Amino acid sequence: MRLSRYLRVAVVLAVLAVVVVIIGGCGGADSTTVRQNISERCSISPDNNRIAFASYGATGLLYLWSITEKGGAMRILTPSDNDDDLTDEGGWHPAYSPDGELIAMAARRGGSPSIWLIDGPNGDRSLLQRVTPEGATGLDEMPNWHPTDDALVYASTRPDGNYDIRTINTDATGLTELIATTAEEKWPCYNPTDDDEVVYQSDAAGNTDIWVYTISTTTATNLTATSPFRDEAPSWSPDGNTIVFHSDRGGDFDIWSMAPDGSGLTQLTDDGRSDGYPVWKADGSRIIFTRNREVWSMNPDGSDPKQLTRRPI
Repeated sequence: MRLSRYLRVAVVLAVLAVVVVIIGGCGGADSTTVRQNISERCSISPDNNRIAFASYGATGLLYLWSITEKGGAMRILTPSDNDDDLTDEGGWHPAYSPDGELIAMAARRGGSPSIWLIDGPNGDRSLLQRVTPEGATGLDEMPNWHPTDDALVYASTRPDGNYDIRTINTDATGLTELIATTAEEKWPCYNPTDDDEVVYQSDAAGNTDIWVYTISTTTATNLTATSPFRDEAPSWSPDGNTIVFHSDRGGDFDIWSMAPDGSGLTQLTDDGRSDGYPVWKADGSRIIFTRNREVWSMNPDGSDPKQLTRRPI
């Protein structure tokens, strides 16, 4: 009887410990298990060992975390400093550099949201470097790396309020307005095998479509022109042969793929939950995506889906 009572006490204490970990917010060491509320696109390190993502913390801000490709060894990359000034922490829209040493992110650090660089393995406590200039209004976000150079492509609402596509070197030089129209252009991504091409989403044709912009000829091609649905957040495969994106053309948001000329349209997921923001592992073996604000992984044909993070019930 006494042993049974001790066991019950031990179980209660263990449960309480788990609850504390779940509601603890943004603090914690690498071994801490924290349930997540994922926001938009993740990023995979080029060695395929870590996945970076943004998740809401106890302060209500987005913070960056990383996990292994199987969902373990969770590590916070932009921890809270536990003071009352919430403009000096957090981040969203992570993107690993081609060598994995850096992560580009969007963050509001004492001003309007801009593009920043942090250390890939350790986060902003090892490195925090501004890339895009501070602006009185507007924001810069959705960064993605040039496949070979120290440069970024990103979306910006500066200076006129609508999203356009810009490029900039990581040393903050060479700011260039790449695509500037009255439409909303978002989620740019270089072709990994041809840096003359950028895929992105735009509502220039009335609804959001997937477009490819050829830099040398300044021409934009609508790949989903015949679609009356929302086609968004494209990502190019490492071999340059496939573009994946999310679309509600099946009734709810699922992951779709197509060739870079818009042919071969294929539905990869068919789930009642909301699937979105697909990105590729560097070796092309898996696609990482979000499903109901959790990180998932699947084969390029949509098979073998695996949940990598979990939210509290």
